[in-house]
Amino acid sequence: MNDELLKALVRRDVATLDRILADDFLLTYPLEGDDKTQFVGEVASGDLKIEHVNRGQVTVRVFGNTAILSARDSSTWLYHGRELSGQYKILEVYSLRDGQWKLCALQACPIHS
Repeated sequence: MNDELLKALVRRDVATLDRILADDFLLTYPLEGDDKTQFVGEVASGDLKIEHVNRGQVTVRVFGNTAILSARDSSTWLYHGRELSGQYKILEVYSLRDGQWKLCALQACPIHS
């Protein structure tokens, strides 16, 4: 699901993002919006473009119906023409809902060297 999410972001695949993200999805990232509607809308409109993302050091821990993914990203995003690039520590929270895993929350914190 992690790979599918990253590919959907780069390809601006709104249908896949809509399927993966929970309706109550919450984003904590250096962007204006923090919910599914605004995030997917900005990807669809091109206001948010993910030029590349390389994810490494991925670990997943499952706690019943909840899974936590942590990783390290090297990425370049364009947000309303402003470049956001660098290294980020990622934390994603997935929940098993009606037999399907949904991404409920994503937090990305810049890593300063």
